[in-house]
Amino acid sequence: MLELVYEVEGKTQRFRLVGNEVSLGRSSENEVVLNDFSVSRRHALLRREKERWVVYDQNSTNGIKVNGRFVTQGPLAVGDVLTVGTFTLTVREEVVSTPPRPPGRPGVESSSTFVRSIADFNRDFGLDEVAPPEADVSLTMSGRRFTSPVARGKIFEILVQVAKTLIVAREVNEILGRVVDLLFDHLPLERAVVVLLDRNERPLPTLARQRGKEGAEPAELFSHTIVDTVMRERVAVLTSDALADGRFEAGQSIRIQQIRSAMCVPLWNQERIIGALHVDTPLRVGTFTADDLDLLTALGNFAAVAIERARLQRQIEDEQRIRERLSRYHSPAVVEEIVSDSEVSGTVERVRTRPVSVFFADIVGFTTSAESMDPEALSRFLGTVFTFAADAIFAQGGTLDKFIGDAVMAFFGAPIAQPDHARRAVAAASKLVENVTAWNAERIRRGERPVAVRVGINTGNAVVGDIGSDRRVDYTVLGNTVNVAARLEEYVAGPNEIVVGGETAAQAASWYDFEPLGEIKLKGLTRGLPAYRVRLDARGVPLPPR
Repeated sequence: MLELVYEVEGKTQRFRLVGNEVSLGRSSENEVVLNDFSVSRRHALLRREKERWVVYDQNSTNGIKVNGRFVTQGPLAVGDVLTVGTFTLTVREEVVSTPPRPPGRPGVESSSTFVRSIADFNRDFGLDEVAPPEADVSLTMSGRRFTSPVARGKIFEILVQVAKTLIVAREVNEILGRVVDLLFDHLPLERAVVVLLDRNERPLPTLARQRGKEGAEPAELFSHTIVDTVMRERVAVLTSDALADGRFEAGQSIRIQQIRSAMCVPLWNQERIIGALHVDTPLRVGTFTADDLDLLTALGNFAAVAIERARLQRQIEDEQRIRERLSRYHSPAVVEEIVSDSEVSGTVERVRTRPVSVFFADIVGFTTSAESMDPEALSRFLGTVFTFAADAIFAQGGTLDKFIGDAVMAFFGAPIAQPDHARRAVAAASKLVENVTAWNAERIRRGERPVAVRVGINTGNAVVGDIGSDRRVDYTVLGNTVNVAARLEEYVAGPNEIVVGGETAAQAASWYDFEPLGEIKLKGLTRGLPAYRVRLDARGVPLPPR
């Protein structure tokens, strides 16, 4: 395994390259913190690619060097020297050395360590769908048989209780707590740590407990060397004395924590490893047996299944919340596309700048009309117009931002990118005008006054995303593009007219005919902007380009 060796204030530091990514920089959020102003907050990123590590410059101020040459990216090998600001980091193979045994303690033979693969455990317990012929043969290691029939029966008895305990736990933290309780109930251990892999496949100590103590720090109570071995090689490990075992003696955490008798197994579910269980006794050797290791291995499987079930349940609940939130703004088809994208990327977009077309529409003379309506009639009236607007917007894949009194705000081009967002916005506006025009024929037959709407559309960059306070956020757009669209609708568009900005007209010119209105001076803006009116026929249907 590779490590970075460097000095901080005259002291040699070592960082073992595990997981898939390691960040370097001045910020405390990095895995390797280099606290000097010659180093950018997020200076460099090391990424495991196949069988090698590659370094990437993260747009740092002073750049990075590999073996004295500036690079923006490049592979790293043993012996390479990486320069980050004033720091020099050397890539080395982790060195294993044999420490002297404490005086007066008898030597511990290599047979005191048992390593058992998960595949062997599956065969021995009949968990494989088709076991090979040798599965019936008792598995031995260093002349010692794993799991007697009596012990196996006891393990199954315990696991029945484990299943009953874990099946009712719904949250990951609750599952971890119950798993650790079970470890202390059934094994002669003094310390237990649960390690889970984070999104970058790095081991993260998540829960730790010492017998008779509360509030232990997980990072201080386990061996990184043993945990890495267990997860990388998919094996369960039992050592009677880790301090005397040549396989683990290079581990600094073993020496610091005085880890003696220890066991460690993967948290495993079929082919997937999600973490590890690490238990030990700091003062005694030879505490655990091979039967204890089998019990811990089985617990690792049960715990992993329960954890993944809880995570899946949380994912389903989160997805449902996302769907409910998104359905306020988007058509069902767009919601499905957003959710699908979030499943691939692992996140739903928060805030970013995007090219969009912003749509404002309101009812002409609404205040006067509302004076003559009772509340129920007014609600039905607005409901009809808003339904026309929402249907037209959703039909074009737009985002319904909000209703503001008698006005509607929407935008196209986000969160799903739409190269033809200007065309979509004009299409939605023309459909709204067409539907209102058709509705007026019914209103006139009933002796009611006709209704008119006006629409303003502008195209350009805007800030898009969840914007608001800690108490409430809304998915919306902000920026000058939005302000111009609102001004075009309020001050330029007439009854049943669609007025657009210059960029909207340019992008939609292949589909619609636009009448130039010249440069318009809009309220709140220092310079005039070109405006265009969409040419419609008497039914409110756009005319084709001339």
